[in-house]
Amino acid sequence: MLTQPALLQINAAAEAAQPREMCGVLVDGAFVEIKNIAEDDRSFLMCPRDLLAKTKGHKIEAIVHSHVYEQPIASDADRTGCEHTGVPWVIFSWPNATYSVIEPMGYTAPLVGRDWCHGSHDCYGLLRDGFKAYTGVELPYFERSWEWWKTGENIIAEQFGEAGFIQVDDDLQHCDVLILQLRSPVPNHCALFLKPEHILHHIYGRKSSMDIYGGLYQKATVLHLRHKELIRD
Repeated sequence: MLTQPALLQINAAAEAAQPREMCGVLVDGAFVEIKNIAEDDRSFLMCPRDLLAKTKGHKIEAIVHSHVYEQPIASDADRTGCEHTGVPWVIFSWPNATYSVIEPMGYTAPLVGRDWCHGSHDCYGLLRDGFKAYTGVELPYFERSWEWWKTGENIIAEQFGEAGFIQVDDDLQHCDVLILQLRSPVPNHCALFLKPEHILHHIYGRKSSMDIYGGLYQKATVLHLRHKELIRD
């Protein structure tokens, strides 16, 4: 998959980017670096505009990113991201210049204790995995921009109906969904309610967790949703 010229390009890009992670793609056997807009040095988020501009009309053969002073071992987020993109991922270790390649194999990360990663291991990513695990219902994937709640978007309120949910106001049932507003001008967090009194959720920058539903979480709740497949006549 990787030619020597591509490896040299990847190594140079990783060195230039460190201590931040470098990211890019393989297109027609060549490496194309994409701007990393993640705020955390130890993660990556490809700039959508840069990605589109540099790959339009071409097939992406693999996703590439670097681990700085770490082995090229895939994290849970890496493996989940690989499944989502449907193409191999190349993980390049700088400065060791070693790499590994992972491919989509149907992997799903554990529900509790997974690391946070925008677009795959965030609150909606956990909701999708948890809802499928508990109900067998697969929720649609929605693209979401980095910190969308700070840029005037209100995607949860606009898309919960498209995901198959309706707003209810009766007692909480197992696998209802709660929408919270945490230090944000719009609702920006979702959680799966699990009987008797817990929520499964993933807060930005933390590991996913199962917490008692009450206190701050209860006060921050602004919507109570139920999927149409779980509506009882």
